[in-house]
Amino acid sequence: MIAELVARFRDGQDDPVAALERALAAAQRAEPDHVIRCLVPGAMERAKASAQRHRSRAPLGPLDGLPMVVKDCVDIRGLPTTNGTRLPIPAAERNATIVDRLEAAGAVIFAKANMHELGIQPTGVNPHHGTPVNPWDGARIPGGSSSGAAVSVATGIAAAAIGTDAGGSIRVPAALNGLVGLKPTFDSVPSDGIAKLTHDLDHIGPIGWSVDDCAVLFEVIAARALERSTSPGKLALVADLFEGADAEVASAVRAAARECFGELPEVKAPATAWASATLFVIVGEQSSQIARWMLDRHSHLLGHDTRTILRLGGALPASDRQKAARARQALIAELDRHLRDFDLLLGPTTGTHAPALHPLAKLHGELDTRTMARLASQTFPANLSGLPSCTVPCVREGLPLGLQIIGRRGDEARVLAAARVVESKFPPRRPPRWHGAG
Repeated sequence: MIAELVARFRDGQDDPVAALERALAAAQRAEPDHVIRCLVPGAMERAKASAQRHRSRAPLGPLDGLPMVVKDCVDIRGLPTTNGTRLPIPAAERNATIVDRLEAAGAVIFAKANMHELGIQPTGVNPHHGTPVNPWDGARIPGGSSSGAAVSVATGIAAAAIGTDAGGSIRVPAALNGLVGLKPTFDSVPSDGIAKLTHDLDHIGPIGWSVDDCAVLFEVIAARALERSTSPGKLALVADLFEGADAEVASAVRAAARECFGELPEVKAPATAWASATLFVIVGEQSSQIARWMLDRHSHLLGHDTRTILRLGGALPASDRQKAARARQALIAELDRHLRDFDLLLGPTTGTHAPALHPLAKLHGELDTRTMARLASQTFPANLSGLPSCTVPCVREGLPLGLQIIGRRGDEARVLAAARVVESKFPPRRPPRWHGAG
């Protein structure tokens, strides 16, 4: 956990240089797992500077010396932001704002993590750079699109990671890897220097071992303190989110919610039934606009699945876009209405356990829209509405599952307060595949 590690730096029981050396050794051990895209030059120098600050009792902030990674859609000066592609991308001229904020707090960003191409799907399958291995079951997908970011934390390579989320890309891989993932309120974290999939669905947020890890990372990248004494308040289950989930998943998440919060009322949100179709239309349209230059100049370098989605998105008729806009507004109104009566809304993070990885997908990418919808349709409403949403582990054995908590705009503190209650009953678990020390 971040606080404990930084406390050991402060007390002299550990130091940032040794922590970075452990992280780099773990990254090397994990090379066959396709987790890390590239290492960040200068990380050791920053770790040494952090160690000196701790010896001088003058740390920069709560992350000073923390070895962490960012998803490879985040600009780091001097490195190409490949965004999961194999396109010829020039090196970034400056850092993303969140990178500057993390480094100002002392974080040692030592690597960029692998991801789904363009962040366009929630599976994490990448035919160009390899698909990160799910540490709970190597025959299953890792979840995406922040696949490498989540796997790097789950396997002990990095202490924490930053991902992005246009339709579940933080929460899905966090849930499938047994981690906490926070998608903050839309636009609460600066997005400059981020290769985005859409204009108004992408969110930037943390993936970590614990709720407090995600809280402190959010405070740094959002430059906003959270009230830690906030209570969860009045909660309700969203019945429709359970209806779209596998029976085993729905049962486990309901049981976890009952154990943590007692019997909760249920609300109906029928507009969520259109969330998948709505998000697919919006992502298809906006991503095809953003990536038009890729299709025009480098389509042969894109994966088959990505190329197909972009071309289909660019061909959507105006009537579909108008229907999606109306459905989105209906969903927003519906969730806002429920959040006037309740402080938080709960449901499963994913509708299924991590699906099996098809062998051919490793070569050609994955384009199974039914599986994608089952996997991530529960996370889509929070992207379409821009509401803050957190996933927290909610099972004690077997493959990981996440309980999703959705709150009002700007109320990350209450979302995380409820997540802490869940975490107190369902603490973090280490997966069978582990690359870290110890």
